Amino acid sequence: MIENNLGKQFSEAVCVDAMRVFDSCSAQDCLEDLEFIFSEADQTTVNGADYIKTKNITITGVTFTIDPVPFNKGFYTVDITYAFRAEVDAYTTDDPLPDTIYGTSTFSKKVILYGSEGSTQRFVSNEPAAAPASSATSGCACNCDCGAMPVASVNVAPPMCLDAKLVPSTTAEDEQNVLITVGIFAIVQLSRPVPILIPSYDYCIPGKECSSNTDTPCELFEALQFPTSEFFPKPISPNCGCQNGNNNAATADTQTASDNQASQTRR
Repeated sequence: MIENNLGKQFSEAVCVDAMRVFDSCSAQDCLEDLEFIFSEADQTTVNGADYIKTKNITITGVTFTIDPVPFNKGFYTVDITYAFRAEVDAYTTDDPLPDTIYGTSTFSKKVILYGSEGSTQRFVSNEPAAAPASSATSGCACNCDCGAMPVASVNVAPPMCLDAKLVPSTTAEDEQNVLITVGIFAIVQLSRPVPILIPSYDYCIPGKECSSNTDTPCELFEALQFPTSEFFPKPISPNCGCQNGNNNAATADTQTASDNQASQTRR
């Protein structure tokens, strides 16, 4: 038995197949004036709009293309393509109520990350077999350059709409284009499946039983705690510095008055 810093003992060392992250990077991208495409009916609404506001923007999908970097083994270029969907309100001066339209756009980004080397093929019984890659020159599927590629992944925070505007189209008369500036935060990773030996405590046994709640909606509501804090304003935090500033000002005034009184006494 091996004991860790918490005083708990490991029961055994087990081998697990896990995805090891070999390299990662963070990205803070401002996609300025990203042009969105609309359906024919929505484009007619865009052409007649006087101004627009973006209600919501989401990422509907991400595609990857991974290629090894020539003469630099273990490094790969990762081409990431984001697909966006925007919900836009189109306004006219004659009607205060907007028309809601939906547009799509894409953005591509390239990063270089280390993904280690792999020359073996991986086959899993519960996954469909991938078609073997062939060499572009010989056509042989057993070419040594067709090793196992790393797996790319990206974690993206909800995108932010920073600006939206209408501009005249440069390809068609009497048409307008929608340009939206989007800000995204993302973390890109390259990983590979590897067998790792880790310490194990025991099997995960649930510590509570599953409960089937059959209460009525009113019984559920009555079980909630009354939100007293929502009905009263929060007091000023003592760490805001306001009291210290007042005390300092009062101390300064007292010191000035004492100096004036001492000066008059000398006279």
